[in-house]
Amino acid sequence: MKLDILLKGIEYHLQQGSPENCEITGLCEDSRKIKCGNLFFCRTGTHTSGKQYLRQALSLGAAAVICEKYDEDSRRILSSQKDICVIETDVSAQTQARLASNFYDFSKEKLLLIGVTGTKGKTTVCAMLQKLFLDNHMLCATVGTNGFFLKDRVTKSSHTTPELFELYGFIAEAVKAGCTHFIAEVSSLAVKQGRIAGLTFDLGIFTNIYPDHIGGNEHASFLEYAYWKKRFFKNCKKVLLNRDDPFSFEIAADKNGVCSWYSASVCADGYASEIEKDVEIDGLYQHFLWHWQKMPARSISLKLPGFCNVSNAAAALLAFCLLTSDEQYDSYQLDFSTFSVRGRFEMVGHFQGGTIMIDYAHNEASLKNLLESLRAYHPNRILCMFGCGGNRSAVRRSAMGRVSSELADLTIITQDNSRDEPFEQILADILLGVTGDYVVIRDRKEAIGYCMSQMRPGDLLVLVGKGHEDTQEIAGKVEAFSERDIVESIEKTKKGKVSK
Repeated sequence: MKLDILLKGIEYHLQQGSPENCEITGLCEDSRKIKCGNLFFCRTGTHTSGKQYLRQALSLGAAAVICEKYDEDSRRILSSQKDICVIETDVSAQTQARLASNFYDFSKEKLLLIGVTGTKGKTTVCAMLQKLFLDNHMLCATVGTNGFFLKDRVTKSSHTTPELFELYGFIAEAVKAGCTHFIAEVSSLAVKQGRIAGLTFDLGIFTNIYPDHIGGNEHASFLEYAYWKKRFFKNCKKVLLNRDDPFSFEIAADKNGVCSWYSASVCADGYASEIEKDVEIDGLYQHFLWHWQKMPARSISLKLPGFCNVSNAAAALLAFCLLTSDEQYDSYQLDFSTFSVRGRFEMVGHFQGGTIMIDYAHNEASLKNLLESLRAYHPNRILCMFGCGGNRSAVRRSAMGRVSSELADLTIITQDNSRDEPFEQILADILLGVTGDYVVIRDRKEAIGYCMSQMRPGDLLVLVGKGHEDTQEIAGKVEAFSERDIVESIEKTKKGKVSK
């Protein structure tokens, strides 16, 4: 696309070059990812200014640069590159959205856009809803914490909700592939930072809200966090709310009560009832009845423990019902008996008569839900291994220590993406809440080995915090790290076989 076409609808000052002769092959705001012919969107980020990376962007083949101010520093770098187009304009999220809309131009396509937000459950609800669409022969793509899923391909994304250009690009790929539905996890920070600017969601789903993502580079207070959660729904045509979470009623008030409701405990537009738990060799199950409108109740099997996951299933089921045909309801396949999400209540092996599970829980609420859910199946003991991320809210650390002490029989504290923060400081914060038996093993691989050596028949070992992740970041260095591989390796040294 020629640059002058790309800039349609944007007020700008041309500082250098000929937009009508400049061919743009893509949009990028990360200088490390620039490809030949890309436009580099040079804006000030949370920590640095894009101007610091102009030379890198040019060296990788950027054909044009958009910047907010063409100052002396910019001129010194760009004036010698006469073939590069330089555009001075507002570098807001709205400008990004206009550029992305002009470049990808998927607004006229028949694609339903669905957004899921909440402190917990976003990834699971997205995966459940995608399964329902795919099981019923409707092509659907998703993007979130675990990446971008389209057909059999998985692409890593930059954040839970990708940066704006990346997100628009994923949606365009879904349209090109013939998808009828696109589901996105929408974080409060993504709304705050404008990553969903320009997008209108056909359906917005709310799961729940707990005090989290406060402090550091996230939100200044819970009030601000809640504000941006609620702000998302201004971008939604229809809203689906959790009747079991009081915050839903605040969202409903803003939407003048025009909402649909789901529940795992009381009557709603769609709700679950008669929940039963079941333990089988391949996992922990729940069975419940699903009610929607005046349709006959449907029996649902769910291969995930916990009330929270019945709630997640209810959200996905009601969203599916609202977006599909009433007349075909009886013929739709509604089943989660083989469902799993990488890093969420994920069973990864059996060892010494016990079971090993991985989960992404990284705050007080999610850890409490995880351990309470597992307690309901009456294991012999629960061994809980966790750490807390560096350069993140310190408040969650002591709270996670307290929850593990109250609900696990043994707490093992270790590293978890300490980033640039000393492990000793993170550990001190965690120990403020610890009251029960605990062990500290700094090296996470060694900690896993210790945990497995302590297992007895009927025990449940939960490796908490990393979930789907396959790297570990310590002192600014990112290295490959797979808890699944470590568990399997230890199992093999004992001449056993990991059951998956």
